[in-house]
Amino acid sequence: MWLNVMLPWMFSFGISRSGANSPGSRIPTPQPSCGMLSLHPPVASLGAPLMASCSLDPSCQQMGHARPSDIVWRLNGESRQLPLSQGAARNGTVAAVAVLRAEWPRGELSCYLPHRSHLHLLGTAEYQAGVPPGGLRVERCVSFWGGNITCYWDPGPETYLPTTYTLHITEEAGQCLWEVREAGTCVSSRESRSCTIPVENLFASFRVRLTAVNPLGQASAAGQCVHGMSIVKLSPPELSATANRSDCFHVAWRPPSEELLQVTDAQYELRYRDVEGAPWRQVEVPGAEAEPASKAVCGVSPFTNYSVQARARYRNVAFRWSQGSPSWSAWSPERFVRTLPTAPSRGPALWRRLARPAAADRNEITLLWKPLKPQDANGRILTYRLRWQQRGQPAALERLTRSLHYTLELPASEEHTFLLTATNAAGESPATKLRLPAGPAQAVPLPLPVLVSPESDRSLLLQWDPPGFAAPAYVFEWGWAWETRGPNSSWHYEPGNISRVVLAEAIEPGYLYSLTVFALSDGAVRAVGSASAYSKQIAPFRAPTLHPSRIWPTQVEVHWEEIPLEERGGFIRNYTISYQEQGKGAQALVVNGSVRRCLIAGLAPDSVLRVGISASNDGGSAQGSVLTIRTRSLDDDTVELLLSSLCMGLVALLLAAALACVLKHPLIRGSLWPQVPDPAKSHLASWLPQQMWPGPRTVPAEQGGRQRARVSDSPSHALVCGRQDKGVTTCKSFPEAAWAAEASSAGDKYRQPLQTIFAPGDVATPGRCPTGSRSKVEYSAVIVWVYPGGTPPSSGAAWPLCTPQSPESTGPSQEPGRGVCFQNPSYEALDGPCWRSGQQPDAGVASLGAFPLLRTVVAEGSGDPHPNGDHPGCTSSPVAP
Repeated sequence: MWLNVMLPWMFSFGISRSGANSPGSRIPTPQPSCGMLSLHPPVASLGAPLMASCSLDPSCQQMGHARPSDIVWRLNGESRQLPLSQGAARNGTVAAVAVLRAEWPRGELSCYLPHRSHLHLLGTAEYQAGVPPGGLRVERCVSFWGGNITCYWDPGPETYLPTTYTLHITEEAGQCLWEVREAGTCVSSRESRSCTIPVENLFASFRVRLTAVNPLGQASAAGQCVHGMSIVKLSPPELSATANRSDCFHVAWRPPSEELLQVTDAQYELRYRDVEGAPWRQVEVPGAEAEPASKAVCGVSPFTNYSVQARARYRNVAFRWSQGSPSWSAWSPERFVRTLPTAPSRGPALWRRLARPAAADRNEITLLWKPLKPQDANGRILTYRLRWQQRGQPAALERLTRSLHYTLELPASEEHTFLLTATNAAGESPATKLRLPAGPAQAVPLPLPVLVSPESDRSLLLQWDPPGFAAPAYVFEWGWAWETRGPNSSWHYEPGNISRVVLAEAIEPGYLYSLTVFALSDGAVRAVGSASAYSKQIAPFRAPTLHPSRIWPTQVEVHWEEIPLEERGGFIRNYTISYQEQGKGAQALVVNGSVRRCLIAGLAPDSVLRVGISASNDGGSAQGSVLTIRTRSLDDDTVELLLSSLCMGLVALLLAAALACVLKHPLIRGSLWPQVPDPAKSHLASWLPQQMWPGPRTVPAEQGGRQRARVSDSPSHALVCGRQDKGVTTCKSFPEAAWAAEASSAGDKYRQPLQTIFAPGDVATPGRCPTGSRSKVEYSAVIVWVYPGGTPPSSGAAWPLCTPQSPESTGPSQEPGRGVCFQNPSYEALDGPCWRSGQQPDAGVASLGAFPLLRTVVAEGSGDPHPNGDHPGCTSSPVAP
């Protein structure tokens, strides 16, 4: 509610402020009128003053305390400052009288009184202004055979006011001596400027008066005295036309019945024209003495259709005192006549086109000719007669045809002359000659400079300097410039010694035409000139397509193909390359029309670029498609440097790796490809475990060195047993020295200390170690038995069994002189007396060397041999690989 109240108050406050300095700019409100406005006079002469009186109605008390000078005047909606001649303000009534000058033929005056920031309308009045009629003049009056008189007048200057024109006609006696009777009155407006009054008798005198009246005055035209027959307009005559010659036709006519007593009372005019559209030509007939009147019209073309008309005018001989004159009748209806034919006046235009011959010694010639124009044919052409003549021989008939071309093959080494005539019903035309020289003589025409310019949008003007010989005829050939001369090209034959011609056949705007001029003399080509031109250049039919050539971080090169000749629309003047980089304004480059590529520089790396092209000629321009390109982040040099550096680094790295492989080959091979010996091809010493069986009698290894164990001076042997094929177990012994050397080499190879477990009674002596012999065994089960003594038992001797040990024992048996039994590599239960089935020692054995599946224990012992002389022995169980 509060908003509805405040918005009108704010709006009115804005109007009040805007009109404070310019009262005329206030907007009048559609309030009911509280006053009255009157104009005197309501119709005035242009420029005359008007008195405008505006008063405030006493009933409008809300606008009290107003003064006459507060009244605002508006003329045709525009504020005016009108001088006050009188003014009064009393008892709430305001009256003002102002002077207004009528400057326009129409006007609307209104008066307003400002009140509370608004203009309140007091009254509105309209006025009209103009001039009184003047300069009125009767131009002519015409009486028609039928009983009426029509007069035409000039109304004079514009009055700007409604004006009434009244025509008065009275029948008078003699030469308008006294009035006989009132013929009639006709009222008309200014726009019609004529009026018709019927009369009973045209053979009488009439007085004509014209008056004009408008609110500002009236005017009268000078009266005229006319005789009815002196201003008569006859009806058109009746006409007929016939032809009995090729160059003349005969016209006969009769005057309208009952209008003339005899044909000699009127004069006549004839007119005729070619029905193909030629202009009218008039023939005046001095007078006719007999009826029907006739006239021979000669000098016309043979075998041509003509249209003929006639008209008549009454001879005013008896009423020369009359102020009017007779009028020509309307033209009679057209009558058509055709003249007789005659022999053609000229021969057909003849030309030739040479084709590639099938044989080198012959020419394939196509002869072309055009139909004769009607004014030259003089009749309907029935046939064309073509004759062929060789040098020194009479002409022979080659062909009679109605066609417009003929193809034949002739020897190339001879000169040929062709003669062509056209025949109609009346005769034969003169012959047209065309001569074709023999052999190389065809290729020696003189040059003929030719200038071509547009004559119109669909025609071309050719101009040339006359050659240095008499050229009685020229042949013009033209066609599209992008096509070779062929059956679709146009040609034109023009006889006469000329130096310019306009070609308008088959010429279209926007296409380039190639034109050739051949100057003929005695039927042979003596001079040749050529040129090309557009009749009118239009905008190209399309613009070329852009393609990227090379792309750099800050530059882009684009190229485009040449627009085909048939799509250029004109001579390409320039190409405009417009481009816009992402986030920047558009820019443009203009290159010459012969350029096919453009380099755009000053770009940002890795940015998106939109490139467009437009082609322009003298007729306009055409816009092509837009190409989007992203610039590169790095240029070729940087990429090449990075790749070169990377390649060099890789080469250096490979060289370093190869050198390291050469220098550290054993270490690398041992780390990456550990050697997995084949038990069948390895030495037992190479399979020494990394750690011997730990036990209470074990001698600790020294840091970084070997551990060697020495037994007593009595010789010792090591026994190695393995399962061979067919389940047979074989054993082999080897001396103590061999075992120690092999163990020492194995320790160096694997860089691990050898730990020796001593049997009871053993003595560790530095520098000595148990020895054994090398033996090759299968990858099966290996059992080592070290025993004291001299020579091991033979392979066929019975082996003493070793003393069984408890599974709870931590090492081999500690009894002196006893053999030691070792577990097989797979930790399976032993079937022999060393271990019971399913029993395993608390402490496992370490792996031997680098072989992961063979586990054994090497031990050295001392003491006496077995009391029974038997060697201690072990029983092995098969081991699954």
